[in-house]
Amino acid sequence: MRYKKSLTALSVAGSLFCSNILASEVITTEQYRALLPADGYLLTLADKTTVDYHCNIKEDGGRYVLDPDTCDQRTINWENDYPDEVDLSILGIPSDLSLKEHKLWAMSFAHAAMNSMVLMQYALAKEGGTFDLERPFATGESFGDYFMRNMGPNYYLSKGLQESSLGDDLPDNPMGEGDDDGVLQVEYPGSAWAELQGVASGGFPAIFAAMDPQAVLSSNNGPARNILGSASTSAYYNASATAINTGSLEWDQNPDGQANPQNRLHEFIQGAGDPEALSKMLSFMYNRGPYAAKDQPLRTEEIFQHCMSLPGDLENDWTCFTKQNDFGTRYIRQIPDVTRQLLASENAYETQLSWSDLQAYLTLLTNYGFYAQADYDTLEAAVKTVFDASEKDGGISYQNDFGKVIEAIVTSVPIKTFAEKGPIDPSKEMPVYVAADITPNSMLMQAHDSNNSYIVNDYLVPNKHISLPVDVTVTTLSYSGASCEDSFNEAFQVSIENIDPENPIQLNILFESGDCNIYESEYVEVEDEEPLPEGQWDPNKAYPENCTLVTYEGAEYKNEWYANPGQAPDPTDIYGVWRQPDWTSSTCK
Repeated sequence: MRYKKSLTALSVAGSLFCSNILASEVITTEQYRALLPADGYLLTLADKTTVDYHCNIKEDGGRYVLDPDTCDQRTINWENDYPDEVDLSILGIPSDLSLKEHKLWAMSFAHAAMNSMVLMQYALAKEGGTFDLERPFATGESFGDYFMRNMGPNYYLSKGLQESSLGDDLPDNPMGEGDDDGVLQVEYPGSAWAELQGVASGGFPAIFAAMDPQAVLSSNNGPARNILGSASTSAYYNASATAINTGSLEWDQNPDGQANPQNRLHEFIQGAGDPEALSKMLSFMYNRGPYAAKDQPLRTEEIFQHCMSLPGDLENDWTCFTKQNDFGTRYIRQIPDVTRQLLASENAYETQLSWSDLQAYLTLLTNYGFYAQADYDTLEAAVKTVFDASEKDGGISYQNDFGKVIEAIVTSVPIKTFAEKGPIDPSKEMPVYVAADITPNSMLMQAHDSNNSYIVNDYLVPNKHISLPVDVTVTTLSYSGASCEDSFNEAFQVSIENIDPENPIQLNILFESGDCNIYESEYVEVEDEEPLPEGQWDPNKAYPENCTLVTYEGAEYKNEWYANPGQAPDPTDIYGVWRQPDWTSSTCK
C-alpha cells in the first residue's frame, strides 16, 4: 500500500466550506390537515386497560406466533401511576415550571406520532410528499386513518412497554453512573443516535449533532424519565429509517435510484395488502436498523411485489423475512400486537391542559434542542392562539385540542428535513474522494471518532466525497481482498497538518494494481455524470431481475441471474451471467 502527496492544480469549489443554509421546509396548515384521519384532531391513548407484552414466540404450523404463556402483563392507569408534579429543570437550565408526569407521557406520545407523520410525508426529499395522498391505501383507508391506526400514540406506548416496561426495567442510577438509552431505547453514542447524526448515510444532523444523547435520552436525567426526549428522538429515527428506504439519500436521487425496489418502501406500504405493513416494517427497522428492510422484503422487484401482495401475516412469509427466532423476529410481532390491544381499549386518556402546562411543554422541547431558543416566542404565540380559541374553565382538552397545539407547533416554524447538512468547519473536517472506478457496494469503511462512536459503517460511493472529522480512526477499509485502513490512517494524519481554509484539500482513495493508493490533492468538486442512454449497461447498477436486456459495446445481452454492480458482459464467456440471446447457452431467448 502506497502513500503519495500530490499538489496537482485542480479546480477548487470555494463554496465547499461556506456555511450553507440548513435544509428545512415550511408546512402549511392545509398540508398538515391533509394528513389528518377522518376524526380530525382526536387523540386516542389507551388508559385504564390491561395488556399482555414481552411475549416470546413459538412455532405453530410452520409460522411463528406469540406464546401467551410467556407474556408479562400490565395495567395502564396514567393518572394513578404517574401522579407526581415534575420539575422541568434540565440540561443545567433551571426552571420554575412544572408539569404532571402523566400529562407529559400523554403529550409526548401524541407529539411523536403527529410529528413522525409530518416528517415521513414532507421531510424525506420526495417532491410532492412521500405518499400519494390522492389515492387510498390498499386497505381502502386514507393516509391519516391508516397512519394513526398503525403509528398513533398507542404505537409509541407499545414501544415503551416492549423496550423498557415504560422505564421500569431501566437502572435507577445517578446521572453519569451507568446511564441507559431511555424509555424507548434509542442506543447511543453509536448505533441509532449515530445514524440520526448523519454519520451512517443519512439522518438529521442539523438537529442531533449538537445534542447530548445522555441528557436527552437517559432515564436518569430530566422529567418523566426523559420521555419527551426519547419519544421525539424515536419519531425522528422512524422518519430517518423511512428516508433511507425511499430513495432520499443523495446518490439515489436519479431515475435508477428511484426505481430500485429497495428505495420504494413508501410504495410498498401504500400498496400492501397486510393492514399492518407500516407498523411491521417500522418496528422491524427500529430493532434491526434501517438497512434491514433492503435486505429482506425489498431486496428484488419480484420479492417486493410478492410481499406487497400478501393479504396479511407478512412477517410469516419466509420469502419476505428470514425465519429465525431472535429479538427482531419477536419485535415485529410484539409491537403490532400490543398496539392492537391498546386500540381495542374501551377507555382513552383525557385531561385538561392549562396554559402553564403548554408553556412548560414548549420550554422543555426548546431546552432539549428540538427547536431553537430564537423560535420559542413564535411557538408560544401560535400555541396561545389555539389555547385561547379552545379554552374552557382554564384549560383545553387533551383528546380534542392537543392535536391543534401540535399543528400550531409544526406549522409556525420550519420543520427540519432529511439529510440536512450543517455548516462545515474546515479545521475539523477532511473531505475524502472515492475514485470513480471503485465498484459500487464493494469498498467497506468502518470508522469511529475519539468517543468511539461510529462515524462511518457503510460501503463508500464511487465518484463522491465523504467528509470525516479530524479525530477519526478507520478500523476497516477493505476492497478486492486488500486491507487499506493502515495506509489510510497514515495518510489521513499527515494531511490533517495541511488543512487550510483558504486552500481546501481532499484525500483521495484509488485502487491500482491490487493495492490502495491514498494521496492528498487540492479539493475539486465532483461534476455530475452524463446519464447513460436508456438500456445501456450501467456499471454502477445491480440487475436483480433475470433476462434484463442491456446493450454493451454495441451488442445486446441478457442476464441469466442476478448481476452485481460492475459485472460487465464478456463476449468470450458464453456461460457467464451475461449472455447474448442468440447463444445456445442462453435461456433468455
